[in-house]
Amino acid sequence: MVCASVGRCAPVASQLELLNGAVLIALRAVALASLLVLAACTTAGRPATAGHPAVHPSAGHSGPPEQLTIAEARRAFAAFLPRFNGLPQGYSDAAARSVTTGAELQAQLFFKGASGSPITKLTHVTFYVPRLAGWPRWFWVAGQQGGSRAAGHLFVMVQSARSAPWKTAAALYDLDSAARMVHYLAEWVARDSSGYATAVSPGELGLAVSPSAMPATYASYLDQRAPRLVRRLFKPGPYTTDYIASNNKIARGAGRYGWRDTDHQAPARLPVYGLWLNTGAAFVIFFTYDTASWVAKSSSAALPARPSGREGTYVPPAFVIQGLGVSSVKAGTRLTATGVDRVLAFVQQRGTGPIYVMINNGAATGLRKSGPAVTPIA
Repeated sequence: MVCASVGRCAPVASQLELLNGAVLIALRAVALASLLVLAACTTAGRPATAGHPAVHPSAGHSGPPEQLTIAEARRAFAAFLPRFNGLPQGYSDAAARSVTTGAELQAQLFFKGASGSPITKLTHVTFYVPRLAGWPRWFWVAGQQGGSRAAGHLFVMVQSARSAPWKTAAALYDLDSAARMVHYLAEWVARDSSGYATAVSPGELGLAVSPSAMPATYASYLDQRAPRLVRRLFKPGPYTTDYIASNNKIARGAGRYGWRDTDHQAPARLPVYGLWLNTGAAFVIFFTYDTASWVAKSSSAALPARPSGREGTYVPPAFVIQGLGVSSVKAGTRLTATGVDRVLAFVQQRGTGPIYVMINNGAATGLRKSGPAVTPIA
């Protein structure tokens, strides 16, 4: 999903047609609730960490392992959040690099500090600190934002080395959902008697798909290149079957407006982050890259400055046209938008049930034009 602005995804080939918010919320809530109940039934009586591999110190780490405490995580996030929230007002690339990394940094560099939903006061803040020895080390923190901009927020906080600053690798949001994402995390993430979570090994083979394989598996599924066995792993929903159906519809209809529309997903070679649930399933955060292209079939291809209505679904979105400064095209002119998708998935134990993609927050990371010379906006 290549998103053009906060809370609004551009209608590119990989983008869902906008669904009624209440319908989308209900679909997500009912589907996930049923999966969690199923997982609880199939794993009842099994310890949450049974069979889970231990986390080992990172390569090159010297000295005794140091476990991050929950109190330290609280202090790290308290120092981080004002700086992160201040990026849009005092933006610089250096400032973005000081508080973000990985996928989140890529999005912030494009959006100049405004790659996600604005954050005001967070409530019901909960810390999910896994027991990790050595560096890099990480934790999740989730909170709920009320008021007119109701949303759930989930940060993946990462420290790359001893004494290095804490940065966010992903700042996910769940808009207009009464923060169901936040409630699911609080209810289902397994924590021990001291309040610590348990990280999932990236290569864990007990899950339907190991965390490290999720980016490639999901990308091939959305690109419709996956074999039937893999396609059956994903539960129908907004970010799976609906996503593909909309993608196909847009690809078929773009020709009526003078465009050939393509969309390609690829795995991002970035770290993945997973936490075990008290059912034996896992929540996994991972990343994919999205490349959407529009190739003009002729110089008369529709190029509205502000696409709207039915036309807006099939032509390059306004942020692409305006960002590239294009006012006319020739046959073969290609406009391309690249993006990164930050994904949260519910992954069950192998053989017990499907994968449910809960959140897919897309953000543009670049624009380019190629082919015959195009006329810039004066």
